[in-house]
Amino acid sequence: MKYGFYVSDNAGRLKLFLQETFDIENIAFVLIDNTNNTELALKCKQLDIPFYQYSYSELGLKYKAQNRFISAKLLELLELTKSDYCFVFGNRILEGDLMTRYKNKLINFHPSILPAFKGLNAIDQALENNALLLGNTAHFINEYVDSGIVIMQSIIPAQQFDGFDSVLNLQIPMLKQIINWLKAGRITVKNEKTIIENADFQKDTFFPNLEL
Repeated sequence: MKYGFYVSDNAGRLKLFLQETFDIENIAFVLIDNTNNTELALKCKQLDIPFYQYSYSELGLKYKAQNRFISAKLLELLELTKSDYCFVFGNRILEGDLMTRYKNKLINFHPSILPAFKGLNAIDQALENNALLLGNTAHFINEYVDSGIVIMQSIIPAQQFDGFDSVLNLQIPMLKQIINWLKAGRITVKNEKTIIENADFQKDTFFPNLEL
């Protein structure tokens, strides 16, 4: 199985993931819409991971034009590398042919317990609304923002909140677990629901539970 990454800004979760050198040989590429992330560029070079970076301001792109550009570029790279999946930690809304050709192949990581607190600044939204629980959702991307079929979630009590990383870093074991499930062919989608073969849903921080 081969897969790519689309990330934005600091790409903090991807940098943590790469530090663990987990399944590096199957990463087909990293695409970032930020040309100032020299740390990530260097890390990808060290690990011999193809790295592509673009600046919307340098390209003169605004708003919806950014969505169209990054969607087309991502589709181009996925097809060029014959990738099976793409993990998304980026800011732009994906659209166009990418969405049909890679249906249920684009997996987004969102920092809330969806369907609550969609969109940007999800952790801030949860805190401002005095939510009792914080967490993350991994879901397949569809044509609506943060509304795709859920694969996995992680949850912590708001009382344990100790900065954004206390929530966001839970995405790393989620990512690793999902990669293992995909490689084992255990994830399927049926009737708009994710089915994970032999998954355990006992009480835990992660649903389904981690098997790592």
